[in-house]
Amino acid sequence: MTKLQRIGNLALSLLMIACGIGMLLQPQNSLLVVSFVLSFAFLLYGVKKLVYYLALARYMTGGLAVLFIAIIAIDVSVFAVAVIDSPKLAIALYLIAYNAVTGVLSIARGVESKLFGSPWVLKVVHGLVNLALVSLTISFVNSDETIIWVFCLGLFYNAGIRLVSVFKPTEIIYIQ
Repeated sequence: MTKLQRIGNLALSLLMIACGIGMLLQPQNSLLVVSFVLSFAFLLYGVKKLVYYLALARYMTGGLAVLFIAIIAIDVSVFAVAVIDSPKLAIALYLIAYNAVTGVLSIARGVESKLFGSPWVLKVVHGLVNLALVSLTISFVNSDETIIWVFCLGLFYNAGIRLVSVFKPTEIIYIQ
């Protein structure tokens, strides 16, 4: 990880912690604000991937996948705006989808790492925590306050993971 990536991860993790604290202090307005922020973030991500596809990825092997990711991200952004009347639904769907996909992929990476003999326990634990957040979201989907708590818990957890990765030394492999 480069120094610029470390600074970016540090800033993002501190921003995530600040947003989580703000959500816990003002839970009435936070569902609407989170819906707008998620929509805007997905839109920016989709446009960034689309520009990347148009500039470079269309000439690469597997570049079409970048276009599909861009289209899906923009669609999710439009969906988040469309259900802004019910922000609890938008956030619940986001929490379920994001944490389920991230959890399953983390567990798969952990199993793959175990097969190759590299460290795998933290990847599997990360996946299990994400799947636990999915089950919490599904269990308490009817409560606005609980959805906010689960969302903040996910923010704090991911901010902690980013903070750990910022201060973790990077291994350098030299090929002789």
